Amino acid sequence: MVAIFFTSSLSGAAPDGLLSRVPSALHDPLHIPAYALLAATLCLALPRNRGWRTALLVGILTLGYGLFDEWHQSFVPGRQVSIADLGRDALGCALGLWLTRRLWSVRATAPVPLRVRGDC
Repeated sequence: MVAIFFTSSLSGAAPDGLLSRVPSALHDPLHIPAYALLAATLCLALPRNRGWRTALLVGILTLGYGLFDEWHQSFVPGRQVSIADLGRDALGCALGLWLTRRLWSVRATAPVPLRVRGDC
């Protein structure tokens, strides 16, 4: 959340700023991995009960932060609010939820190795 807030705080009007070093074609697509990582991190921070309620909570928190970030950008010079960005945030959230769910299902079905005497 701090990384997203920091990058959305950068002025789009400064030609020599950090944001100007990122190609403009990447500004919009970078929402997807950023919010996928946020959703996955929130999943890992919540209790082990990984039902649909957890996914719903993560979705609400992630998209709520996306709304907050768009509102925050409305105060940054050279930045603008975009519903399309919120759509990319939602896509990233769904991707993060799917990847963590997939990872947990692979780990849950992995065979447990046999323990050998003297093994910790």
